Amino acid sequence: MRKHISVLLILALSVGAWGQQKQASILIMSRKNLGKATVVDTSDVRIYYALNADTLSNQDTYVDLRVLEVGRRVTKCSSEFVREGEARQKEILKTWKAKGIHADGVPRACPIHGKRSDYWNEIQYTDIYIEGQTATEYHTMPHGLQSENGYVVSQYPAQEWTLADEATTILGHKCQKATCHWRGRDFVAWFAPDIPIRRGPWLFGGLPGLILKVYDKNRLYTFEAVSIKRGREPITRFSYDAYRKGNRNHYLRLNRGLNEEYMNFMGRRGGMKQNALGEWVPMSGPKIPYEPLELE
Repeated sequence: MRKHISVLLILALSVGAWGQQKQASILIMSRKNLGKATVVDTSDVRIYYALNADTLSNQDTYVDLRVLEVGRRVTKCSSEFVREGEARQKEILKTWKAKGIHADGVPRACPIHGKRSDYWNEIQYTDIYIEGQTATEYHTMPHGLQSENGYVVSQYPAQEWTLADEATTILGHKCQKATCHWRGRDFVAWFAPDIPIRRGPWLFGGLPGLILKVYDKNRLYTFEAVSIKRGREPITRFSYDAYRKGNRNHYLRLNRGLNEEYMNFMGRRGGMKQNALGEWVPMSGPKIPYEPLELE
């Protein structure tokens, strides 16, 4: 018997000239099976990056707010929006449990900040840890696909940069331009030589200074630093007990299916919907233009 998968649907946004937006028509859910969180290092600096912001001063116009926590041994890149949402959810559940028998139904996951705050996005739900020359990406899939939660290990840094004699100023730091071709796209980065950290948002790094802005030549994806905070803070890491080792091509296909043709994708996996006659039939729907950050 095919498994019935119930979903709330919304018309996905098309690709705008100003950047790729959230598309997957699936509600976010509380992340499960992450395992125990332990302290693995201490950061002296944390850099916050807006992803595809309409207005840098307004977080509600971001697709995501990424935070880069830089320690001596471990660097972590994750979604601040997801962290904040999960913290709020924890407090809501605590209040709900305190009501005991008088409580209503279990509250669902909290919307997180940013555009289409109720909906899953593959970048938001990817945690990245860098140790030495190794990067590990933990991919958390949406409701109905938790069995696909997994991780990918790759060499870090992966880009081969070409420096250019151009400069700009970001957050008061003079930045130099660099370019590269990486995983199917051409990227431009602006790094600050006066901040001796060879890191950047997502999997970008390896330049002689902190990357404060990076984008592809078509401006579909833009990460730009909006804040740098200093002071010692713990870097935590979940055990990700239920995550299995996967490969990059698998997640590229999975993310494309969810974003580009969600209804057809879930229909092929046994997802069902009711037609006008009340009959259960395989889910189906139109394809939607989608451009992933990484093409290969």
